[in-house]
Amino acid sequence: MEFEIIINPNFRIGIRDPEDTTISEALDNRYVNTQYFTMKWNNISLSINYGTQIAEGISDVIKMLEAIKNKEERFVVTFPSQAFFETWICKIEKCDINIDWDSRDDYRSITVKTDLFIKEWLKLLHQLRQVLVETGYNGANLIDFYLLKNLERFHS
Repeated sequence: MEFEIIINPNFRIGIRDPEDTTISEALDNRYVNTQYFTMKWNNISLSINYGTQIAEGISDVIKMLEAIKNKEERFVVTFPSQAFFETWICKIEKCDINIDWDSRDDYRSITVKTDLFIKEWLKLLHQLRQVLVETGYNGANLIDFYLLKNLERFHS
């Protein structure tokens, strides 16, 4: 099964707000909420905005990648966004990750090569880190910026 995250190469935040203290706050603004990346698998294509739909879920993506790296056989990831609220039940089987979830539409399941799955999420996280840094955000002004530091730890 194929899985792909198609990032928006033109994604930008705009101007740094000195009152932002978290990644979520930095990404949750009107300008960002009109920009999307796409998650594709099988014949499904889901547009997810960089603001409200993924901003709250970055720590969950990191936890998911850590669980895969630690070779946890089974773990659950919940994306807390109101617009993209999903609970994924993940199982690692040899070189694959199997994800089951109940979506608002119906039951879904996907099996992907673990290396590909990690690579695609890292593509998005690297982009988020780069755009935040270009806008002037870093570990000194965002308390959770450490989540996006040292992403190389997840490369196989």
